[in-house]
Amino acid sequence: MNDQFFHLLAVDGGGTKTLAVITDSTGSILGEGKAGASNYQVIGKEMAIKALITSIQGALADAAALNGGPVRFEKTVFALAGIDTTNDELAVREIVEETIKQLGLATGMLLVENDCLSALLGATHNKAGALLISGTGSIVFAHDGRGNFFRTGGWGYRVGDEGSGYWIGKEAIRSVLKMNDGREKETILSKLLLQKFGFQKVEDLYNWVYSPSYCVDDVGALTTLVEEAFKLGDQVSKRILEDAAAELSLLLETTIEKAGIAMDEFQLILQGGVIQNNQYIRNRVLDCLKTKAERVKVIDTDQKPITFIIKRGLNL
Repeated sequence: MNDQFFHLLAVDGGGTKTLAVITDSTGSILGEGKAGASNYQVIGKEMAIKALITSIQGALADAAALNGGPVRFEKTVFALAGIDTTNDELAVREIVEETIKQLGLATGMLLVENDCLSALLGATHNKAGALLISGTGSIVFAHDGRGNFFRTGGWGYRVGDEGSGYWIGKEAIRSVLKMNDGREKETILSKLLLQKFGFQKVEDLYNWVYSPSYCVDDVGALTTLVEEAFKLGDQVSKRILEDAAAELSLLLETTIEKAGIAMDEFQLILQGGVIQNNQYIRNRVLDCLKTKAERVKVIDTDQKPITFIIKRGLNL
C-alpha cells in the first residue's frame, strides 16, 4: 500500500491525560486521540507506552489513516511531563522510540521535550517569556529569548508542587487534622471535607489518606472546597490561599530573575485550573509580580496547551 503522509504529529502527555493530534502544515487538526496519563514517573514505562499508543491510534483513526499503509510524519513533537532530569530525558526518549516502533510510524524531525517548555516556546514564538502552571501540580519555565531556558519547581507532589491544587488540598487536610488535635483554629473545612468524602469523623479522613484509595487528583479537587470556605469567611482557608499565592509568586520571581528578564518586556502565560480560575490567588500573584517586573505582559487565553505545542511543531 502507498505511504500515508501527514505534516505534524503533536502529543501532549501529562500525569492525568494524554492528547495526540495530527495536523496539516497550517495547524488545522485532521485527527485527535485521547488516553490516560503518560507520565512515566506516575504510572511507569509500560503504561506510559500504552497511553501514548492509544492516543496516537485514536488520532490516526480520526484522520482515517488506519487502512494498513505505512504512516509518515514530516515533524513529530512529544511534549511530555516527567522530563525533569538527564535520566528522565533518556528514559522518556526510550519510551517514545518504543512507541514509534510499535506503531510502525516514520518521522522526519522528532522532538522530545518537557511539556511546559514546548508550550512556552510555542506560545511566545521563541521570544522572551515565562509560563506559570498551577493545576494539580505547579512549575515555572522561562526563556530569555536567546536560547536559554530556566525552570523552577515541578518536583512533584511528594516533595514539591507548592501552590498547586494538590498542595492546597493537602494543606486543607492538614488543617483539619490539626484542628482535631486542638493545634489549629476552628475551620469549616472539617465539615466540608467530611461531607465531600462521605466520612463520619476525622479519623475516617486520616484512614483514607493512608489507604490504597488515596488519590492525588482527589486531593487536588479539594481546592474548590477551600475556595468555598474562604468565601464563607473561613480564616484558615484564607491563610491557605495566601500561602499558595506566596509560593507561586516565589516560583515565578525566582525564574524570571534567573532568566534575567525581570526588567525587560516579556510575555507571561498562565495555565492550570488554580491560577486561571481562582481570582484571589491570581490577583495576589500578579500584583506581587508587577512590583518586580513592570513591563510584563500577561497573556489571557483559554487555549489549551496542545495549541501551543502545535505551534511549537509548526515552527521547527
